[in-house]
Amino acid sequence: MVDAVAAGPEAAATSFADFASAETLWDLIVTTSTEADRTVYTAPVLQRAFRRALDEAFSQGPEGYARDTVLAMSRWPFDLAGIGVPVDLWYGQQDTSPVHSPDLGGTLSRMIPSAVRHVLPAAAGSLLRTRSEAVLDTLLSRAR
Repeated sequence: MVDAVAAGPEAAATSFADFASAETLWDLIVTTSTEADRTVYTAPVLQRAFRRALDEAFSQGPEGYARDTVLAMSRWPFDLAGIGVPVDLWYGQQDTSPVHSPDLGGTLSRMIPSAVRHVLPAAAGSLLRTRSEAVLDTLLSRAR
C-alpha cells in the first residue's frame, strides 16, 4: 500500500475507493486476523458496535476511507526525529495483520527519540480492546 501511494496517490485513492465498503473492510479484518482477534471482533456486543461504526463511516461512500488510507500510507510532513514529547507505541506480538506494522513498531520507535515501544507477548491486533487498562494507565502516568 505504501508503494502504491508513493507511485501515485490519486491512482491509489481510486483503487482503495473501488475496493472499499463496510462489508469488504469487515471481511478483510475478520479473515486476516488471528483467532484471538477474531474472537474479540466477533463477540456479539463488539461486532454490532464495530459493524455499526463501519456502516456509518461508509454511509457517504468510500472516498473518506480512501483519502485516510492515502494519508496514512504517505510520507508524513514532519521529521519524526523532531518529536520531543513522550510517545508510547503499543503492539501485540501475536498480530499477524498484513496491514499493521510488520516489525511491530521497531522501525518507527527507532525514528522517534522519545518513543517507548511496548510489545505485549500474549496480545494481538485487538490490544486496545483487550489491554486497554495498561495503555490508559501509561497514558495517565504521562499526563501527571
